[in-house]
Amino acid sequence: MSNSPDSQDAAAKSDAKKWLVPVAALTVGLLAALAVTRVPLFQQALGVVPAVAAAETEEVIEFGVFAELDGIVVNPRGSDGRRYFMVKVGVEAEDQKTLDRLEEVKPAALDGVIALLSERSVAELTDVSQRDSLKVNVKQIIDNVLGDDGPLSRIYFTQYVLQ
Repeated sequence: MSNSPDSQDAAAKSDAKKWLVPVAALTVGLLAALAVTRVPLFQQALGVVPAVAAAETEEVIEFGVFAELDGIVVNPRGSDGRRYFMVKVGVEAEDQKTLDRLEEVKPAALDGVIALLSERSVAELTDVSQRDSLKVNVKQIIDNVLGDDGPLSRIYFTQYVLQ
């Protein structure tokens, strides 16, 4: 090999060309990622909705007033007393009047909820897909106890423990 200045220039150009393509690709990729994630014009053109715009279009949930029925512990059906289920039930109503009435009839409401939960097996209580159905049943029982002073808006399980 010759060490002439021309051959050294050719080698340097060859090395530079080897790095040019990866560096250019990396630069273009970074600029594209920045444009898509940070520039609203690109986001709109590509159909990417900014997080702020998505939050503005979501329906705002209006909450009422809350209370909690706690101290609910039952033995699931078929457990022969070896297992227990402990739950706290959060209740939501549109107005305080409903919750005041619930406080007055709380023993009857708790008795109905305990009877319902005692009828469920361990398998039913551990099946996450049945929790919404269980909430509907709990709501129906409490609404029946409340009568004309109801209904509740929503039911929440704020504690759910099966041992």
